[in-house]
Amino acid sequence: MSSPAAHNTIAGLDREMIEHRVRTIFERRAEGDRQGLMDYLDENVVYRVQGNWTLYPFSQTIHGKENFAKLMAAIEIMYENFGSTIHEMLIDGEKVALHRTSRMRNRGTGAVHEVDLCDFLTFSDGLVIEFAEYPDSVAIAKLNGY
Repeated sequence: MSSPAAHNTIAGLDREMIEHRVRTIFERRAEGDRQGLMDYLDENVVYRVQGNWTLYPFSQTIHGKENFAKLMAAIEIMYENFGSTIHEMLIDGEKVALHRTSRMRNRGTGAVHEVDLCDFLTFSDGLVIEFAEYPDSVAIAKLNGY
């Protein structure tokens, strides 16, 4: 049986690993490194983007790593991602909630805007099994020229 101090050390290492993985996921997204991003996803990942599909056509739920990669490719065709600033990140076991701001450019219109997002990720065995994004619909509308 482990001591409370040993348990806290293990929990701290797990938290550090998850935080590192979350930061790496968003860095790789900004770099357009889809293959590197896939290294952090479970084969059966569920990715859900909430919002109005008329403003953001990627508002949908997809299942599986292959479909996630296809959706990321489609997003990259429409938008250039200049990176994200993570303002807050809460980690509770294998669940993560965070608020970030992403600077993006619409490749069609050339418009550049900052978009606030809330993200919720669930890990299992070190890989993301669920990933939900809630982008600011008004910022997305501005980015798309509405």
